[in-house]
Amino acid sequence: MFGKKILVLGESHYQRDKNKPLYPEFTRDCITELLEGDWTHQFWTNIAVAFLNKKGPTLKEKSDFWHSVAFYNYVQVTVGSGPRVRPSDRMWQQSEPGFFEVLNLLAPNALIVLGKTLWDNLPELDGKPGPTILGAEQPETWVYPLPGGGSCLAYGIRHPSAGFSGKYWHPYVKQVIALA
Repeated sequence: MFGKKILVLGESHYQRDKNKPLYPEFTRDCITELLEGDWTHQFWTNIAVAFLNKKGPTLKEKSDFWHSVAFYNYVQVTVGSGPRVRPSDRMWQQSEPGFFEVLNLLAPNALIVLGKTLWDNLPELDGKPGPTILGAEQPETWVYPLPGGGSCLAYGIRHPSAGFSGKYWHPYVKQVIALA
């Protein structure tokens, strides 16, 4: 859809049901339920809006979007049983090797990071500052080197929950994809 490999990086999952622990395919199942119309959540819709610049995308548009990007949660363990629970320092530290592995395996051109806290906790991994995104609330980018000589341009946007505007972030996400 975007002509480039894009990785959308979430922070973590929390357990919606205390009696049902997370399992390896949990994230994939969330997106599948979303695409089948069985379940919806503003978080997932807001991400699509930031990329598509379309308020209230149809199920088909959401499906096309989610089949065009990869999604990965940085913290691979549940952080608790409700929203706004923060990962511990240990969770952040333990997540670095997995992030490095996913980045090297997928080799995305662009990495869109969901949330300031996640952006502030990402490891440098021998990267360097990238181009500035002028006019954006968050103008910094980061360039991660990839095996084989390529690179990945990372950019952090506001977390797509409360107070998020996909319309605001769309031109900056679009610009990062073009620069990647």
